[in-house]
Amino acid sequence: MSGIHAVTVVTITGAFVFGMVLALVGSLKLSLAKRLGIGEARVGGLLSALHLAFIPMMLLSGLLIDRFDVRLVLVLGCVLTAGAFYALTVRETYSAALLAMLLAGVGAACVSTACVVLMPRAFFEGDERKVSAALNLGTVFIALGSLVTPTLADVLLRTVDFRRTLGLLALLCLVPAVVVATQLNAGGQFQLAPHAYDPGAVLGDPRLWLAGLVFFVYGPLEFAVGTWATTYLIDLGYKERRAAWLLSGFWLTFLAARVLMAFLEERGTLRSGSEYWLIPILGLLAAVILGNLAGAATYGRGALGLLVLGAVLGPIFPTLIGILFDVFKHDRPRGTAYGAMFAIGSMGSLILAPLIGSYARGKTVQQALRIPMVLALVMAGVAIVLGLMK
Repeated sequence: MSGIHAVTVVTITGAFVFGMVLALVGSLKLSLAKRLGIGEARVGGLLSALHLAFIPMMLLSGLLIDRFDVRLVLVLGCVLTAGAFYALTVRETYSAALLAMLLAGVGAACVSTACVVLMPRAFFEGDERKVSAALNLGTVFIALGSLVTPTLADVLLRTVDFRRTLGLLALLCLVPAVVVATQLNAGGQFQLAPHAYDPGAVLGDPRLWLAGLVFFVYGPLEFAVGTWATTYLIDLGYKERRAAWLLSGFWLTFLAARVLMAFLEERGTLRSGSEYWLIPILGLLAAVILGNLAGAATYGRGALGLLVLGAVLGPIFPTLIGILFDVFKHDRPRGTAYGAMFAIGSMGSLILAPLIGSYARGKTVQQALRIPMVLALVMAGVAIVLGLMK
C-alpha cells in the first residue's frame, strides 16, 4: 500500500468509525435499556454524555494534533473508542455505561478531528486548491457510518448476542489504527507541514466564531429534519414502510449532493471563493423548502420537497469546514480551528435541541417544521456575515 493510499484508507475508515459512534447509542437503545434495566428515557442520558464529551475533547484533540503527530491522536482515539465499546459488555450498571459513553466521546473526538485534518491529503492527490472538494467527499464516509450502523447493529444482534456485537464493533474501531501501525514507512503522507502559529490568535479569530455559530444552528436543523421526516410523511398519508423508504431517499440525496459538489469543485466548475456564498444560498433555499413543507404540502409535493431538502442540506457542513480551512491555510492551525468550531457547534445541539422539543410538544409536525425554517434563515444570515469578512 503506497503512502497516499495509506492516508486515504485511514481517513475513510476513521470517518466511518466516527459516524458509527454517532449512531450507535440510538441503534442499541432497546438492547441497552434491557441490559441495564432502565427505561429508554435514561438511555438518552447516555447519548447526552457522549455529546457532552465532544465539546472539550474536540478542542483538545485539535490542539494535540497541531502540537504532536496526527497519527498519535488518531490511534489514541481508536483505542479509547474500542475500549469504551468493550467496557459496555463488562459491567451491567448505568454508572459504568455512562463512564463508557464519556470515554467513547473522548475517543471519537480524536478520531473525527484527525480524519478531517487528513482529508485534504487523502483525496485528489493532496491538492490544496481542492480542499473543499476533498472535504465534501471525505464527509460522505462519516454520513455512511451513521447510516449503515443501525442496520449493521440490528443484523449483528440477531446473529450473535449483545456482548459479541459490541466486541465486533470494537474491533472495527481499531481498523484505522491497524492501518497506521502497518504503514509507519508512509509517515511523510501523515506528517503535517511545520508552521509556527499562536493558538490564542486562532481561537480569537472572529471568523472561527462565525463558522462555529453557523454550525451551532445547522446541527439542530439537520437533527430536527431527520427526526421528524418520517412522522411528517405519515401525517401526509404515506404508509410507514413507504415513509421509511422516502427517509432513505432523503439521506441518499444528502450524500449524492456532497459527491456532486466534490466533483464540481474538483473539476473547477465552481469559482474559487464561491463556497463563501454557497452556504447563504443553500440556507435560504432550505428555508423556502421548509416553509412549503410546513404550509399546504400535498401528498406528492411533500415527498419531493423532502428529497430536494436533502440535496440542499448535504453540502453545508463540509463546505463550512472548507471555508474554515481557507481561512487557516496551513496544516498546523487546522486541527485547533476545526476542533474549536465543532465544540462551539456541539453546544447548539445541547442547548437548542431541548428547546425545540419543548416548543414542538403538542403541535403537528407541519407546525413544528417552522422551527428549522427559522434556523435555516438564521444560519444564512450568519453565513452572509462570514462571507463579507473574506
